[in-house]
Amino acid sequence: MREENKDAATSGIFDVAIIGGGINGACLYNQLCREGRRVILIEKSDFGSGTSQASAMMVWGGLLYLGSLDFPAVYSFSASRDKMIHEMAEWVSPCWFRFLPAKHGLLSKAPVTLALYLYWLISQFKRGRPRIEKQFPEKGLLARDNVSLLFEEARIMQSDARFVLHWITRNTNSGGVALNYCELEEGAFSDGDGSWHLSARDRIGNQEISFRTRAVINCAGVWTDRINASFGIPSPYKHVFSKGVILGMRRHREQLAPMIFDMGEHNDVITSIPWGPIGLWGPTETAIRDIEQGFSALPEDIHFLLHHYGRCYRRAATTKDIVSLRCGIRPLVVKASYDKDEYPLELSRRSRITVDKGKSWVSVYGSKITGCRSLAASVARRLDAILPERQKISAEEIPADQASARTFAFPGLAEKFPTIDWCMEHEYCNTLEDYLRRRTNISQWVPREGLGSEDENLQLLREMSLTLARGNRVKAEQHLAAYRASVADRFDRVLENV
Repeated sequence: MREENKDAATSGIFDVAIIGGGINGACLYNQLCREGRRVILIEKSDFGSGTSQASAMMVWGGLLYLGSLDFPAVYSFSASRDKMIHEMAEWVSPCWFRFLPAKHGLLSKAPVTLALYLYWLISQFKRGRPRIEKQFPEKGLLARDNVSLLFEEARIMQSDARFVLHWITRNTNSGGVALNYCELEEGAFSDGDGSWHLSARDRIGNQEISFRTRAVINCAGVWTDRINASFGIPSPYKHVFSKGVILGMRRHREQLAPMIFDMGEHNDVITSIPWGPIGLWGPTETAIRDIEQGFSALPEDIHFLLHHYGRCYRRAATTKDIVSLRCGIRPLVVKASYDKDEYPLELSRRSRITVDKGKSWVSVYGSKITGCRSLAASVARRLDAILPERQKISAEEIPADQASARTFAFPGLAEKFPTIDWCMEHEYCNTLEDYLRRRTNISQWVPREGLGSEDENLQLLREMSLTLARGNRVKAEQHLAAYRASVADRFDRVLENV
């Protein structure tokens, strides 16, 4: 699949090149392919490997915006959430949440109850009616005697990374080309033929790929500003960054519903979300200035989350209860002149779109799973304004049939997963991390990213590496050694220093 796409990338001219294969780029790729555009999508790492794989997998209706009285945003996100529930039932499912209110302040019972009813009203009563529960299954787990304020949202059923991938694999036309591990290097706009001449580096084969496109859409997430700067594209907006860390904790059998706790500061909350055999606990909100600061969880992040876990639950947790770590960087949109130092929660989560008509370049700022489809439609309309002509490629749905995939059971997990060779054939899988982290949930549900607490799954991962290397034992050991080194760096050493 990937080699065929590399060959197709160098033939003819594309209508549009999308830079970035996170939730925004992937959903837009699907949108433009369905419209009959000839599209190339390039991602410098794996699809969905950045911020898009580090969410809590919630499809929120904009409850957060009630605090700033931004009712239009609440209405818009609630409508997007409900449309996803209705039209994407195989991916997005309604889900009841328990809010455990504080005893005093804005997050106490009375104001939160009022807010939840207002939230229900703005969403036109399409979700279940909020209600108060004095007794509920999780009550015995909690550190204090709480009532539960129950309200309905939605969540992604499989994983956020697979949700991103399905936008790329489900809708393919004869003019659609998607390449992961392909990094944009240089290029220029030619006034002579009115197109961009771009070159990218295939990081798997270490080859240069040159192609032409009539328009470029920058969906690079946290890297958006750097790419715009390198190609001389001005913008009235920029990103500031918030690092979010989530712990995958051993799940309490009694916990059936996601729970939201007040954190006791900044009117912020922290969530506990059941997901398979674990519970997701977090996230943190840490303002960072440089992207490189946000790629890994730090001991202080873990200590902070364990501290709040002890505040909320009757039994405190230790590092031995941590199964996995999730760390992502939220790109928050501000004006280019912004120079304040605000708590990230005070900044808008809205997206913005800018257009440089002279160079046929569109930039997308911000990212939110709930609004991915409406954002893609908005970008497509902007593209129509600057590039009304299209090559009218015939579009058809050719999704990888996961139901007929070869499957296997990983030790200790009840769920069956598609085999690594099937993912290589159908889902752009190139590395052990691609498979364990984003094609399956193994690295999130099994300690030490699938290796096991005592490396008990090492031999199984060695066999997977041999499949990846297509029987080459030297390359297989290189795959395995690289994966073990990354686990030691981003998991073992972090927890050893907590």
